[in-house]
Amino acid sequence: MSADLTVPASHLPSFVPGTSAADRLAACKAFLQAVGADLLARHRAGAPGLDIVHERAAALDLMLVRLFDHAIATYTQAHGKPPAPVALVALGGYGRSELSPLSDVDVMFLFPAKTKPAATKTFMEHLINEVLYPLWDSGLKVGHSTRNVDEVFVEARKDIQTLTSLLEARLIAGSATLYENFASAYRAFSTTENPKGYIAARLDDQAQRRAKYGDTIFLQEPDLKNGVGALRDYQNAFWMARVKLGLTRIAELAEQRYLSADELTEFTRAYDFLLRVRNELHFQSTRPTDVLNLDLQPKIALNLGYTDEDMLQRVERFMQDYYRAAQAIFRISKRIESRLALTIGRDAQGGTISVRESLIASRFRRSKRLDGFVLRGRELAAEKPEVFREDPVRLV
Repeated sequence: MSADLTVPASHLPSFVPGTSAADRLAACKAFLQAVGADLLARHRAGAPGLDIVHERAAALDLMLVRLFDHAIATYTQAHGKPPAPVALVALGGYGRSELSPLSDVDVMFLFPAKTKPAATKTFMEHLINEVLYPLWDSGLKVGHSTRNVDEVFVEARKDIQTLTSLLEARLIAGSATLYENFASAYRAFSTTENPKGYIAARLDDQAQRRAKYGDTIFLQEPDLKNGVGALRDYQNAFWMARVKLGLTRIAELAEQRYLSADELTEFTRAYDFLLRVRNELHFQSTRPTDVLNLDLQPKIALNLGYTDEDMLQRVERFMQDYYRAAQAIFRISKRIESRLALTIGRDAQGGTISVRESLIASRFRRSKRLDGFVLRGRELAAEKPEVFREDPVRLV
């Protein structure tokens, strides 16, 4: 956990065999409440969006480690040694250590290859009761799966969402040896199984998702997660880079010259801004949501530091910043997609394509300015958010 996350020692969940289920649940609730209060204070003080989501994931790690260790200890005390090694693995957004205040939590109990469900039935029932029920009863939305290593690869081959979720797998607790062996095999699998097919499927997913939102970032109530220029555009671009290039850090896109240093900075800053907005939205909500509702925009703007006395001016400045960030993510993610797509036909030893090469290859997409809009190839974008306010008919 980040050293910046200050939780009272009395609230750290620490269990010994014999601690009642009620006491464990009370400790978990108190811990989550203390973490939530600390994160809210840091967020309102101006902490970056990435800091908040990383720290919430780290806090949940700490709680899960305590619950998992207690579960193993009590099982061993009652039944002897567990029937097989097990690793508790974070997946998806939790796997990449990005949990907004109301984000879902996705975990997997991983067993060695060939492990049969019948052999671990009693053990798994114990783990679910001792590890997952306290999370559910604390109000968290937790998705879980139980797989052996063989089953992971079978599922990944069948379903692109499962394959993608596992790209960001991360060990929380349990057998490090089991997890590292799996992770090494999965990294090789994800980059060699069918990278062309994966990128094609992801590009299709991007196109369908963007079409659903009208292929525009300029919506009055944008979806911060799935909209055009939203968080998913950034994440999809990185997932494709992971599979095509074997990257593990976004900064490697610049190191391998798929982005310039300035593009990388703009990309990551815009992503952080959207995370900060999403965190504020979640702090104001009681149910998970990613839609930047009109009714909430004035308060969100105020809490994010837009202090204009006039409410409309406050919202206008805030939404202009949102549109700039979304436009940056959309533009740069499209650029990454284009540069990755240009390499699909190359063999594994064909090298990468540089920024200069991609610019030459895409010269037919030179921009044209048309009455407040920019045309790049077949893409039409507004030059500035104000274009629609100045002439609303342009939305038609």
